[in-house]
Amino acid sequence: MITSDFFKVYGAEEREDALVKLRSNKYFVVFGLYSDDDGSYRWRKYYDHKPTLAEMKSDINALINSMTDATIINGFSWNGKPVYLSQENQINFKAAYDLAVQTEGAILPIKFKLGEDSDGEPVYHTFTSLNAFSDFYTRAVSFITTALANGWEQKDSVDYTVFNCDE
Repeated sequence: MITSDFFKVYGAEEREDALVKLRSNKYFVVFGLYSDDDGSYRWRKYYDHKPTLAEMKSDINALINSMTDATIINGFSWNGKPVYLSQENQINFKAAYDLAVQTEGAILPIKFKLGEDSDGEPVYHTFTSLNAFSDFYTRAVSFITTALANGWEQKDSVDYTVFNCDE
């Protein structure tokens, strides 16, 4: 049974990947080196048992997947406009873009709610040319591809050979 979710521990200066035994059947996993507006940090998670390697990998991969998804959904902007790239929006953008290309722009103009500004107000954009729509869609796909590659790189960078703990 897991006794905590991952949380950030600030003040990190270098990467650390480790399983640490606190006392009998009390452990924590620490990994990575990240930074945000509050500073550098590592991720940590407590367990009330000695986790297996498979359990730690699963938990770490789930966290990285979650961070990658959040980046994709909320991290993209186009021409200074925030774009909400949910799965549904990605599908809608792709379908409209494919149709616009197939019809050589005959379906244009087309209006989308791209997202919301920092005040929660909707941000709309009307695509009137295939070139502008192509620029938007190409940049969105490139952003998603880069975010996924960064997630894979984060997963690959975890040194699981150090996740052992002497009894």
